[in-house]
Amino acid sequence: MTKVRELLAKNVKRFRGILGISQIEFAEKVGCSPTLIGKIESMKRFPTANTIDRIAETLKVSPADLFVENPKIIQEKRKSRIINRLIKVINEEI
Repeated sequence: MTKVRELLAKNVKRFRGILGISQIEFAEKVGCSPTLIGKIESMKRFPTANTIDRIAETLKVSPADLFVENPKIIQEKRKSRIINRLIKVINEEI
């Protein structure tokens, strides 16, 4: 198990969670099998460069963001998601 594989697995799972989509939905958007996504997230497989590009594009991040210890973009996406939820709650109350 390498640090690179660990970072990729952790960040793919985090970003996918921030988007709120399942492995199945994510795999469809990336254009691969849900099994591959599961294996990437569990560090059992390492994707090709083309798959990394498609994963990053689907997650709306740069490929480099997938290999950073604590990407700042994760904090920004979380804030954005929380703000969107608050707006939804406020609109439902009105």
